[in-house]
Formats: sequence, C-alpha cells, structure tokens
Amino acid sequence: MKNANNATFILGLCMVVFYIVAAFIVVFSSYFENVEPLIKYGAGAFFLFYGIFRAARLFKQYKDEQ
Repeated sequence: MKNANNATFILGLCMVVFYIVAAFIVVFSSYFENVEPLIKYGAGAFFLFYGIFRAARLFKQYKDEQ
C-alpha cells in the first residue's frame, strides 16, 4: 500500500501545481484580456487559494501518515 500512497501524493502535488499555474495563466495571460477584470482576478484568486488549500491538506495528510 505504500506505493498507492506515494502515487496519491504525487497526483495531489500535480493538482496543486496545476491550480497555481492556472491562477497565474488566468491573471497574466493575454488570452483572457477581454474578460472583465473583476471576473479575471476573482477566478485567479480562487484558483490560487484553492491550490494553497489543497497543498495544506495534502501535506497535513502526508505528515499524519508518517
């Protein structure tokens, strides 16, 4: 079961990176320049905070298993 826990941790870490990168893409990419600034920054903040939340939960779970 140790390998399953490692795979779950790595997948969770990839998702954390995905959400944080998505936040920066939404806020700083020229692809979203026509989107209302309130929506753009709100979505970016949501992705960033959700990525931080997932990271905190992931590391707490990892620490509890050790």
